[in-house]
Amino acid sequence: MTRLTVDERRRMNELRRTTVVGRGPRAIAADSFPDAGADWGRSARVASLITILIGGALVVMQLAETLSLYGPGSLLDWLLPRL
Repeated sequence: MTRLTVDERRRMNELRRTTVVGRGPRAIAADSFPDAGADWGRSARVASLITILIGGALVVMQLAETLSLYGPGSLLDWLLPRL
């Protein structure tokens, strides 16, 4: 590790202080979005619910396809080692 002199440390601290002042906040609160309505939380919950339903439907469709191609034995072959 390098050791800085007092002058170098002073310059580094000044540089650090001046660069931080010019920056804005790193995080944006959800309330500060200009187009965010009062019910954005409800919209997010509805969107999450729709996503979960679509994902569940895709899983059921994949299971139905696997069962139609290979029969119920394939499901048992997959499930038994995991029990």
